[in-house]
Amino acid sequence: MVVALPSLSPLWRNSLRIWLATTLVIGIMLWAGRSQVLGLALVMAVLFVNENDLTPARSIGQMVGGALIGILTAMVLHEISTSWVVLGIALLVTGVLVRNLGLLKGLSTGYLSCWALELMHHGKQFNWALIFNMALAVVVGILMAQIATWALWPRRPLQQLPALEARIAGQLSQQISAMQQWLGTGGSPPAALRSQDLLPSIQLLQQLRDHNQGLPMPAHTKHLLSRWAQAGSLWRHVLRQWLLLEPLLRQLATPLPTESPQPLLLSSLADLVGSLQAQPTTAPVLGPSSPAQRWLEEAGHLGAPQPLLLAIGQQCQDLQQLLHSRALLQASLQQRLEASQ
Repeated sequence: MVVALPSLSPLWRNSLRIWLATTLVIGIMLWAGRSQVLGLALVMAVLFVNENDLTPARSIGQMVGGALIGILTAMVLHEISTSWVVLGIALLVTGVLVRNLGLLKGLSTGYLSCWALELMHHGKQFNWALIFNMALAVVVGILMAQIATWALWPRRPLQQLPALEARIAGQLSQQISAMQQWLGTGGSPPAALRSQDLLPSIQLLQQLRDHNQGLPMPAHTKHLLSRWAQAGSLWRHVLRQWLLLEPLLRQLATPLPTESPQPLLLSSLADLVGSLQAQPTTAPVLGPSSPAQRWLEEAGHLGAPQPLLLAIGQQCQDLQQLLHSRALLQASLQQRLEASQ
Protein backbone atom coordinates (compact mmCIF):
# COMPACT_ATOMS: atom_id res chain seq x y z
CA MET A 1 0.00 0.00 0.00
CA VAL A 2 1.36 3.40 -0.89
CA VAL A 3 2.20 5.56 2.12
CA ALA A 4 2.38 9.32 1.48
CA LEU A 5 4.72 11.16 3.82
CA PRO A 6 4.18 14.83 2.98
CA SER A 7 5.29 16.02 6.42
CA LEU A 8 8.81 14.63 6.05
CA SER A 9 11.61 16.64 4.56
CA PRO A 10 13.08 15.39 1.25
CA LEU A 11 16.24 14.35 3.13
CA TRP A 12 14.41 12.08 5.58
CA ARG A 13 12.10 10.73 2.89
CA ASN A 14 15.07 9.82 0.69
CA SER A 15 16.85 8.23 3.66
CA LEU A 16 13.81 6.03 4.30
CA ARG A 17 13.70 5.03 0.64
CA ILE A 18 17.38 4.10 0.60
CA TRP A 19 16.99 2.09 3.81
CA LEU A 20 14.02 0.16 2.40
CA ALA A 21 15.69 -0.42 -0.98
CA THR A 22 18.96 -1.69 0.50
CA THR A 23 17.14 -3.91 3.01
CA LEU A 24 15.13 -5.53 0.21
CA VAL A 25 18.25 -5.97 -1.93
CA ILE A 26 20.22 -7.59 0.88
CA GLY A 27 17.39 -9.98 1.68
CA ILE A 28 16.80 -11.01 -1.94
CA MET A 29 20.47 -11.45 -2.86
CA LEU A 30 21.28 -13.48 0.27
CA TRP A 31 18.16 -15.60 -0.24
CA ALA A 32 19.21 -16.24 -3.85
CA GLY A 33 22.76 -17.13 -2.81
CA ARG A 34 24.34 -14.31 -4.83
CA SER A 35 26.31 -12.59 -2.04
CA GLN A 36 29.35 -12.22 -4.35
CA VAL A 37 27.52 -9.53 -6.36
CA LEU A 38 25.66 -7.99 -3.42
CA GLY A 39 27.86 -4.86 -3.58
CA LEU A 40 26.83 -4.11 -7.17
CA ALA A 41 23.14 -4.57 -6.33
CA LEU A 42 23.46 -2.19 -3.37
CA VAL A 43 25.15 0.47 -5.51
CA MET A 44 22.32 0.25 -8.05
CA ALA A 45 19.69 0.50 -5.32
CA VAL A 46 21.26 3.61 -3.79
CA LEU A 47 21.86 5.38 -7.10
CA PHE A 48 18.43 4.94 -8.60
CA VAL A 49 16.07 5.92 -5.82
CA ASN A 50 14.07 8.69 -7.50
CA GLU A 51 10.68 10.20 -6.74
CA ASN A 52 10.27 12.57 -9.68
CA ASP A 53 9.98 10.45 -12.79
CA LEU A 54 6.95 10.86 -15.04
CA THR A 55 7.74 7.63 -16.95
CA PRO A 56 9.08 5.10 -14.39
CA ALA A 57 8.52 2.02 -16.58
CA ARG A 58 10.42 3.60 -19.50
CA SER A 59 13.22 4.63 -17.15
CA ILE A 60 13.58 1.14 -15.66
CA GLY A 61 13.75 -0.34 -19.15
CA GLN A 62 16.42 2.12 -20.24
CA MET A 63 18.49 1.59 -17.09
CA VAL A 64 18.38 -2.20 -17.37
CA GLY A 65 19.15 -2.00 -21.09
CA GLY A 66 22.12 0.29 -20.50
CA ALA A 67 23.45 -2.04 -17.81
CA LEU A 68 23.22 -5.09 -20.07
CA ILE A 69 25.01 -3.24 -22.88
CA GLY A 70 27.79 -2.27 -20.46
CA ILE A 71 28.19 -5.85 -19.23
CA LEU A 72 28.24 -7.36 -22.73
CA THR A 73 30.67 -4.73 -24.05
CA ALA A 74 33.07 -5.34 -21.16
CA MET A 75 32.82 -9.10 -21.67
CA VAL A 76 33.62 -8.89 -25.39
CA LEU A 77 36.56 -6.52 -25.02
CA HIS A 78 37.89 -8.45 -22.02
CA GLU A 79 38.60 -11.32 -24.41
CA ILE A 80 40.94 -9.00 -26.34
CA SER A 81 42.88 -7.60 -23.38
CA THR A 82 42.54 -6.91 -19.66
CA SER A 83 44.52 -3.66 -19.69
CA TRP A 84 43.13 -0.37 -18.40
CA VAL A 85 43.37 1.04 -21.91
CA VAL A 86 40.86 -1.53 -23.11
CA LEU A 87 38.61 -0.65 -20.18
CA GLY A 88 38.64 2.96 -21.39
CA ILE A 89 37.72 1.79 -24.87
CA ALA A 90 34.93 -0.38 -23.41
CA LEU A 91 33.49 2.63 -21.58
CA LEU A 92 33.65 4.69 -24.77
CA VAL A 93 31.93 1.98 -26.82
CA THR A 94 29.27 1.55 -24.11
CA GLY A 95 28.47 5.26 -24.20
CA VAL A 96 28.20 5.29 -27.99
CA LEU A 97 25.92 2.23 -28.09
CA VAL A 98 23.63 3.46 -25.31
CA ARG A 99 23.26 6.91 -26.88
CA ASN A 100 22.66 5.54 -30.38
CA LEU A 101 19.96 3.21 -29.06
CA GLY A 102 18.22 6.13 -27.33
CA LEU A 103 18.68 4.70 -23.82
CA LEU A 104 19.81 7.98 -22.28
CA LYS A 105 18.62 7.15 -18.78
CA GLY A 106 20.67 3.97 -18.96
CA LEU A 107 23.93 5.80 -19.60
CA SER A 108 25.02 5.78 -15.96
CA THR A 109 24.12 2.13 -15.43
CA GLY A 110 25.97 1.22 -18.62
CA TYR A 111 29.18 2.92 -17.51
CA LEU A 112 28.88 1.54 -13.98
CA SER A 113 28.23 -2.05 -15.10
CA CYS A 114 31.08 -1.97 -17.61
CA TRP A 115 33.50 -0.63 -15.02
CA ALA A 116 32.29 -3.00 -12.25
CA LEU A 117 32.63 -6.08 -14.43
CA GLU A 118 36.22 -5.26 -15.31
CA LEU A 119 37.16 -4.18 -11.78
CA MET A 120 35.62 -7.16 -9.97
CA HIS A 121 37.00 -9.75 -12.37
CA HIS A 122 40.22 -8.22 -13.66
CA GLY A 123 42.38 -10.93 -15.20
CA LYS A 124 39.83 -13.70 -14.75
CA GLN A 125 37.98 -15.76 -17.32
CA PHE A 126 34.38 -14.79 -17.91
CA ASN A 127 31.57 -17.31 -17.86
CA TRP A 128 27.84 -17.16 -18.30
CA ALA A 129 27.20 -17.74 -14.60
CA LEU A 130 29.12 -14.59 -13.83
CA ILE A 131 27.20 -12.60 -16.45
CA PHE A 132 23.89 -13.89 -15.09
CA ASN A 133 24.82 -13.00 -11.49
CA MET A 134 25.81 -9.46 -12.42
CA ALA A 135 22.73 -8.93 -14.59
CA LEU A 136 20.56 -10.22 -11.74
CA ALA A 137 22.26 -7.82 -9.31
CA VAL A 138 21.61 -4.87 -11.63
CA VAL A 139 17.95 -5.77 -12.17
CA VAL A 140 17.26 -6.43 -8.49
CA GLY A 141 19.00 -3.20 -7.41
CA ILE A 142 17.07 -1.03 -9.87
CA LEU A 143 13.72 -2.69 -9.20
CA MET A 144 14.10 -2.42 -5.41
CA ALA A 145 14.98 1.26 -5.78
CA GLN A 146 11.78 1.84 -7.75
CA ILE A 147 9.68 -0.19 -5.30
CA ALA A 148 11.06 1.79 -2.35
CA THR A 149 10.31 5.02 -4.19
CA TRP A 150 6.74 3.98 -4.93
CA ALA A 151 6.11 2.62 -1.43
CA LEU A 152 7.00 5.86 0.36
CA TRP A 153 5.45 8.39 -2.00
CA PRO A 154 2.66 8.06 -4.59
CA ARG A 155 3.29 8.44 -8.27
CA ARG A 156 1.76 11.35 -10.19
CA PRO A 157 4.49 13.81 -9.16
CA LEU A 158 2.75 16.77 -10.81
CA GLN A 159 -0.06 16.49 -8.26
CA GLN A 160 2.44 16.74 -5.41
CA LEU A 161 3.81 20.12 -6.48
CA PRO A 162 0.97 22.44 -5.32
CA ALA A 163 1.24 21.07 -1.76
CA LEU A 164 5.03 21.27 -1.93
CA GLU A 165 4.91 24.90 -3.04
CA ALA A 166 2.36 25.76 -0.36
CA ARG A 167 4.61 24.17 2.26
CA ILE A 168 7.52 26.37 1.17
CA ALA A 169 5.29 29.45 1.45
CA GLY A 170 4.12 28.31 4.89
CA GLN A 171 7.66 27.87 6.21
CA LEU A 172 8.72 31.32 5.03
CA SER A 173 5.51 32.88 6.33
CA GLN A 174 6.15 31.40 9.80
CA GLN A 175 9.70 32.75 9.79
CA ILE A 176 8.61 36.28 8.81
CA SER A 177 5.81 36.21 11.40
CA ALA A 178 8.30 35.13 14.07
CA MET A 179 10.61 38.00 13.15
CA GLN A 180 7.67 40.42 13.15
CA GLN A 181 6.62 39.28 16.63
CA TRP A 182 10.18 39.56 17.96
CA LEU A 183 10.55 43.10 16.60
CA GLY A 184 7.30 44.08 18.28
CA THR A 185 7.78 42.38 21.67
CA GLY A 186 11.53 41.95 22.08
CA GLY A 187 13.12 39.04 23.92
CA SER A 188 15.19 36.34 22.30
CA PRO A 189 15.22 36.46 18.49
CA PRO A 190 13.93 33.42 16.58
CA ALA A 191 16.39 31.00 15.05
CA ALA A 192 17.66 32.21 11.69
CA LEU A 193 16.26 30.58 8.59
CA ARG A 194 18.88 28.44 6.84
CA SER A 195 19.02 27.98 3.10
CA GLN A 196 18.98 24.19 3.52
CA ASP A 197 15.60 24.46 5.27
CA LEU A 198 13.91 25.42 2.00
CA LEU A 199 16.36 24.76 -0.82
CA PRO A 200 15.76 20.97 -1.17
CA SER A 201 12.02 21.58 -1.61
CA ILE A 202 12.67 24.42 -4.06
CA GLN A 203 14.95 22.17 -6.10
CA LEU A 204 12.17 19.58 -6.41
CA LEU A 205 10.05 22.14 -8.28
CA GLN A 206 12.74 22.28 -10.98
CA GLN A 207 13.88 18.67 -11.03
CA LEU A 208 10.80 17.32 -12.79
CA ARG A 209 11.54 19.43 -15.87
CA ASP A 210 15.28 18.73 -15.75
CA HIS A 211 14.87 14.97 -15.29
CA ASN A 212 12.31 14.61 -18.07
CA GLN A 213 13.85 16.83 -20.75
CA GLY A 214 13.89 15.15 -24.13
CA LEU A 215 11.15 12.65 -23.27
CA PRO A 216 7.97 12.62 -25.39
CA MET A 217 5.03 14.03 -23.43
CA PRO A 218 1.86 16.04 -24.09
CA ALA A 219 2.34 19.75 -24.70
CA HIS A 220 0.12 20.53 -21.69
CA THR A 221 2.36 18.49 -19.36
CA LYS A 222 5.50 20.01 -20.81
CA HIS A 223 4.10 23.51 -20.26
CA LEU A 224 3.17 22.69 -16.65
CA LEU A 225 6.69 21.40 -15.98
CA SER A 226 8.13 24.61 -17.38
CA ARG A 227 5.84 26.74 -15.22
CA TRP A 228 6.70 24.79 -12.08
CA ALA A 229 10.39 25.17 -12.87
CA GLN A 230 9.75 28.90 -13.19
CA ALA A 231 8.12 28.83 -9.76
CA GLY A 232 11.25 27.15 -8.41
CA SER A 233 13.42 29.91 -9.86
CA LEU A 234 11.18 32.55 -8.26
CA TRP A 235 11.46 30.84 -4.90
CA ARG A 236 15.24 30.80 -5.18
CA HIS A 237 15.17 34.59 -5.57
CA VAL A 238 12.68 34.95 -2.71
CA LEU A 239 14.85 32.83 -0.41
CA ARG A 240 17.97 34.79 -1.33
CA GLN A 241 16.23 38.12 -0.66
CA TRP A 242 14.99 36.98 2.74
CA LEU A 243 18.44 35.68 3.69
CA LEU A 244 19.75 39.16 2.89
CA LEU A 245 16.97 40.93 4.81
CA GLU A 246 16.91 38.84 7.99
CA PRO A 247 20.43 39.80 9.22
CA LEU A 248 19.53 43.48 8.71
CA LEU A 249 16.43 43.11 10.87
CA ARG A 250 18.49 41.53 13.65
CA GLN A 251 20.56 44.71 13.89
CA LEU A 252 17.55 46.71 15.13
CA ALA A 253 16.95 47.43 18.79
CA THR A 254 13.82 45.70 20.09
CA PRO A 255 11.05 46.09 20.95
CA LEU A 256 10.02 48.60 18.30
CA PRO A 257 7.49 51.24 19.30
CA THR A 258 3.99 49.98 18.50
CA GLU A 259 1.91 53.11 19.06
CA SER A 260 -0.43 54.25 16.27
CA PRO A 261 0.34 54.56 13.45
CA GLN A 262 2.03 51.16 13.16
CA PRO A 263 5.73 51.42 12.25
CA LEU A 264 6.36 51.18 8.52
CA LEU A 265 8.66 48.19 9.04
CA LEU A 266 6.09 46.10 10.90
CA SER A 267 3.40 46.91 8.34
CA SER A 268 5.78 45.94 5.51
CA LEU A 269 6.49 42.57 7.14
CA ALA A 270 2.75 42.07 7.65
CA ASP A 271 2.22 42.71 3.93
CA LEU A 272 4.83 40.03 3.11
CA VAL A 273 3.04 37.51 5.31
CA GLY A 274 -0.26 38.43 3.68
CA SER A 275 1.20 37.89 0.21
CA LEU A 276 2.49 34.46 1.21
CA GLN A 277 -0.87 33.41 2.68
CA ALA A 278 -2.99 34.71 -0.22
CA GLN A 279 -4.89 32.15 -2.27
CA PRO A 280 -3.25 31.51 -5.67
CA THR A 281 -6.49 32.29 -7.48
CA THR A 282 -6.60 35.84 -6.12
CA ALA A 283 -3.26 37.48 -6.86
CA PRO A 284 -2.98 40.64 -4.73
CA VAL A 285 -2.50 43.99 -6.39
CA LEU A 286 0.97 45.36 -5.73
CA GLY A 287 0.69 48.64 -3.83
CA PRO A 288 2.88 51.63 -4.46
CA SER A 289 6.43 51.24 -3.23
CA SER A 290 7.34 53.21 -0.13
CA PRO A 291 9.59 56.15 -1.06
CA ALA A 292 13.01 56.55 0.49
CA GLN A 293 11.83 59.56 2.50
CA ARG A 294 9.37 57.41 4.46
CA TRP A 295 12.14 55.00 5.41
CA LEU A 296 14.35 57.90 6.44
CA GLU A 297 11.55 59.14 8.69
CA GLU A 298 11.18 55.60 10.01
CA ALA A 299 14.89 55.59 10.89
CA GLY A 300 14.43 58.74 12.93
CA HIS A 301 11.33 57.33 14.61
CA LEU A 302 13.10 54.10 15.57
CA GLY A 303 16.45 55.70 16.36
CA ALA A 304 18.18 53.43 13.85
CA PRO A 305 20.88 54.29 11.28
CA GLN A 306 19.41 55.68 8.07
CA PRO A 307 21.50 53.44 5.72
CA LEU A 308 20.22 50.37 7.61
CA LEU A 309 16.56 51.39 7.22
CA LEU A 310 17.06 52.27 3.54
CA ALA A 311 18.58 48.82 2.92
CA ILE A 312 15.70 47.14 4.79
CA GLY A 313 13.15 49.14 2.80
CA GLN A 314 14.74 48.14 -0.51
CA GLN A 315 14.81 44.45 0.46
CA CYS A 316 11.16 44.57 1.57
CA GLN A 317 10.17 46.16 -1.73
CA ASP A 318 12.11 43.55 -3.75
CA LEU A 319 10.52 40.73 -1.75
CA GLN A 320 7.03 42.15 -2.27
CA GLN A 321 7.58 42.33 -6.03
CA LEU A 322 8.84 38.73 -6.13
CA LEU A 323 5.88 37.49 -4.11
CA HIS A 324 3.53 39.39 -6.39
CA SER A 325 5.06 37.57 -9.38
CA ARG A 326 4.70 34.30 -7.49
CA ALA A 327 1.00 34.97 -6.86
CA LEU A 328 0.38 35.70 -10.55
CA LEU A 329 2.21 32.52 -11.55
CA GLN A 330 0.22 30.50 -9.01
CA ALA A 331 -3.04 31.89 -10.37
CA SER A 332 -2.03 30.81 -13.88
CA LEU A 333 -1.02 27.33 -12.68
CA GLN A 334 -4.27 26.93 -10.75
CA GLN A 335 -6.30 27.74 -13.86
CA ARG A 336 -4.37 25.19 -15.94
CA LEU A 337 -4.70 22.49 -13.29
CA GLU A 338 -8.45 23.08 -13.05
CA ALA A 339 -8.76 23.00 -16.84
CA SER A 340 -6.95 19.64 -17.01
CA GLN A 341 -9.26 17.98 -14.47
